[in-house]
Amino acid sequence: MHNDQQRRTGGAGRVRHVSAATVLAAVSAVALTTNAAADGAPYVAGPPDEPVTIRMGWGIPAEDIKYLMLSNPELAENMGTWYEIEWNQFAGTALGVQGLAAGTLDCATVGGLSVANGLEQGADIVILGEFIEERSEAFSTTWMTTTGSGIETLDDLAGRTVGTSAIGGSTDYIQDFYIEQQTGLVAGDDYDKVEVPFGQMQETLLAGRIDVGLFPQPFYGAVVATGEVVPLFSLVDQIDPFVQLLNGCRRDFVEENFDAIAKFQEDWTAIAQWQLDPANREAVMEAAAEATGIPYDVLEPFYLTTDDFYRPANGAVNIEALQAEWDFFLERGGISTELTVTDHVIEELLPAAGEAPTSSGAPVSTGS
Repeated sequence: MHNDQQRRTGGAGRVRHVSAATVLAAVSAVALTTNAAADGAPYVAGPPDEPVTIRMGWGIPAEDIKYLMLSNPELAENMGTWYEIEWNQFAGTALGVQGLAAGTLDCATVGGLSVANGLEQGADIVILGEFIEERSEAFSTTWMTTTGSGIETLDDLAGRTVGTSAIGGSTDYIQDFYIEQQTGLVAGDDYDKVEVPFGQMQETLLAGRIDVGLFPQPFYGAVVATGEVVPLFSLVDQIDPFVQLLNGCRRDFVEENFDAIAKFQEDWTAIAQWQLDPANREAVMEAAAEATGIPYDVLEPFYLTTDDFYRPANGAVNIEALQAEWDFFLERGGISTELTVTDHVIEELLPAAGEAPTSSGAPVSTGS
């Protein structure tokens, strides 16, 4: 798939990976769990004459709720009546934030840092859901070196070269902060830092062109399988938990299309619950493989296990953890404006936190 790819999903699409009966039973079994429903907020009697089009930004990896909407649209029972989606693929959450700020997108996947950067630059984005976070009891992005590098501790990085996936991104800030905190070594002064895409990180590290690289899943599993690397530190050594990927929308779009977005949130919650049911693991992996281009066999050993990212119950936003994250970046210069998460949510639209089913050995999620 190419960047900036567009697809439109709406209507009663065919379920490609699970039977229609299974999908309809799963959806009907999921109670409405948004705060709006819990508070008894009224909805209009029926859908609009024409569904609202949501221009939606998405990317890879780990956006399973959106992958399932793409591949198995019948899981989203309000799609095609209340709303339809025009899918726009982007390489990186910063581009999604830029699209929201420019008004060329209505909703998009955003990162914990990239959305904060957008907010302090004046973009009016509301956060409606969460895909994944990093936690010590689940998987966390890990910085690795090769067994023959001679690097045993972070102090040995002096004069070496460290890879980063994107200068100015959240993991880039965290690696700089952590290395300096532990050793006093400063990127650019005491060691070199170069950008390397995640897809090229393994080859670049094993070829010796960098001395340290960072590996989220699924790249972590692949590089560990070589037997040629050892870990140095993980993201949660610096901040735990860490909210990675969220769904955000333009505030004006949400307010103008409140009922349609409420219905989207119903579907978001239902699919978030569905993905964590162990009975659906195969279908989730098939959707992820199709959307990301990562082979199913690569995903199967770790996907939706304790070796994978933490997925919150109902796709709910961990407000407390995200606030701690923004405070962390403010203290360390990643952002320059004090931001309050609750100023950038609409409470009645947020998925409710709660117990999620145990998924393929993954930790049970309790939300925030």
